[in-house]
Amino acid sequence: MIMIRKILPFKSKPVGLLLGVIVCGCGHPAQETAAHKIADVLPRVIGPAYRYDVQVDGDPFALSRGRARTVHIQGQAVQIAPSLTLDTLNADANDISFSRETHHLEHIGSTAFTATLGQTNLATYLARTKPLLPGLAVTLGERDVSARVPVEFLGVRTTAALSGTLSPSTSEPGKLDFQTDSAHLGAIPLPPALVNLALDRLNPLVDLTHLRVPLTVSRVSVAHSRLSLGGSVDLNGLVPLK
Repeated sequence: MIMIRKILPFKSKPVGLLLGVIVCGCGHPAQETAAHKIADVLPRVIGPAYRYDVQVDGDPFALSRGRARTVHIQGQAVQIAPSLTLDTLNADANDISFSRETHHLEHIGSTAFTATLGQTNLATYLARTKPLLPGLAVTLGERDVSARVPVEFLGVRTTAALSGTLSPSTSEPGKLDFQTDSAHLGAIPLPPALVNLALDRLNPLVDLTHLRVPLTVSRVSVAHSRLSLGGSVDLNGLVPLK
């Protein structure tokens, strides 16, 4: 297992760089060589991180010809966007085939990811992405999420107190929407018009659609003040290595 712990500024590189490195070395053992090369480029392909661990599994001869059985990546404090740092990010790719001649990704059997986002990093993300909502506060609880959303209704400024959960957007699975179970102004239940106004201002709560490696979220859960995500990694549109 190989790890790196350096965070550097960078320019975005093609995602093909990540998978292309499995065809570039003939060191011994081949798995270690491939893991080293992947670890070296992860800060440029996914984003800077406190630490990356990489494991590559495959026959040494197959690896030398651009084929890997699995690639498993574990990241801690991964800055996947300038405004968003995930507490942890795990990514898996299976049955990978990459052309040594054209440097194109020829085949990938499946991809998956899991990630966690804690209270501190969520608060930092919201402060950066929702500057027009001063006073916004979103709290991750033991099993649910609460939010205080500033709204203006009939010329009156107030704060809507919402509680509920997060779920992938039905229109864009890379976005996470707040789904409310209850909404109040003090002890008074909010009318539907004010609830919808608050949700329109709040959603999407988290947007993962404009990342270097876009993520499609299929499951979301909250436990012990931490948001857990899972789904697939979008590797469409890979370009050749230069």
